[in-house]
Amino acid sequence: MNMHLPRIRLASGLLLGAALLASEASAQTCPAPTALAINQSTWIDTCFADTSLVVVCQMFELSGPAGVARVILPYPVGRISVQSMTGGYDPVLFLLRSQCNNSSSCGMAVDSGFVIDTLELREVDSGDYYLAIAPMAGFSQSVPCGQVLVTYSMTAAEQALTLDGVFRGGISAPSSNP
Repeated sequence: MNMHLPRIRLASGLLLGAALLASEASAQTCPAPTALAINQSTWIDTCFADTSLVVVCQMFELSGPAGVARVILPYPVGRISVQSMTGGYDPVLFLLRSQCNNSSSCGMAVDSGFVIDTLELREVDSGDYYLAIAPMAGFSQSVPCGQVLVTYSMTAAEQALTLDGVFRGGISAPSSNP
């Protein structure tokens, strides 16, 4: 009877692993974005991403589905790097402020034309952002979708700034007038 127990554990582990992969594949849209963790890399397959996002920053038309990730930035430090893992796929990175839809305002847009694009977060304000990853219509001759590796990185000093709480939403400096 004990010989069957490891098989049961293995089977349940396989089912759990398959469920996690399925949820990761679907968690790349505006309603269910992939959460980025500091100093970790995340795979996003834009072929299974948001097709309802067709315009970003109120002016740029997309030519393929947008992989969407969420970034909560309590202090403007760090960087997000996106590396295309699919030959011929050259997405543009759009940092959308506070909401993810066709009328969202833009915090920043980047396309270096290289395999790795990097957003320097010190160039934006603290806040809640959505990272949309997709090719832009008429801008590049990219294939419409592909896999990317997204890395949200910070140094130890940058991480300390995000943890001190001074720049968290809702906290403001006291008025100079009593």
